[in-house]
Amino acid sequence: MEKAGISHPVVPFNNGEAALDYLVEDGGKTEELLMFLDINMPGLSGWDVLDAVESLKFSQLLKVIIITSSIESSDKRRSEEYERIVDFWVKPFSIQDFTQLKDKFQL
Repeated sequence: MEKAGISHPVVPFNNGEAALDYLVEDGGKTEELLMFLDINMPGLSGWDVLDAVESLKFSQLLKVIIITSSIESSDKRRSEEYERIVDFWVKPFSIQDFTQLKDKFQL
């Protein structure tokens, strides 16, 4: 991200539960948040996290980019069911992905 010139603060989490705890605490109520969310994580899956975010009625200021090693078309199709998902990246990703992200969201 730094190489692409994105300097916004990053808050990493090792699992979905920790990410949800942060969101419940911080909430993203007043500022836009962009979450990179892996589908396959320890504990809650990325889909579980997304479903919890939807059930907790988080603001649409929270946008999500799915990151995954899955090449299953069913995962891509499922991601299209969530309005807050703005992109779907298959690992490994490159500096070009972050550069495009920077341009898309004026980061």
